[in-house]
Amino acid sequence: MSREVNPNGHALRVQQVEGVLRYPDGSVDIAAYAKLAHRERAAAIAASAREAICMVREMVSVIRVSLAPVATSGPAAGKHRAAAGS
Repeated sequence: MSREVNPNGHALRVQQVEGVLRYPDGSVDIAAYAKLAHRERAAAIAASAREAICMVREMVSVIRVSLAPVATSGPAAGKHRAAAGS
C-alpha cells in the first residue's frame, strides 16, 4: 500500500482522496466495493469462458480441415463405384 503526498510533503487527508466510494456522511462504503468486486469477478469469468469457447472452436475447425481429405476419399469412392455399376 502506498501513501500519497501533496506538494508540501504532507500525507493527503482522507477527504482529499478522490474516487473513494463514500456514504453521504463521509464514511467509506465497503458494500459498494464488494459489489464492484463481484461484478468485476463475474466479468472476468465470462471473458475467460468466451476465450475458452473460441479456442475450442478453433481446434474443431483445424480438426475438420485436417480430416476433410480423409472423409472425401472414403465414402466418395464407394458412391462412384455404385454409380459406375448402374
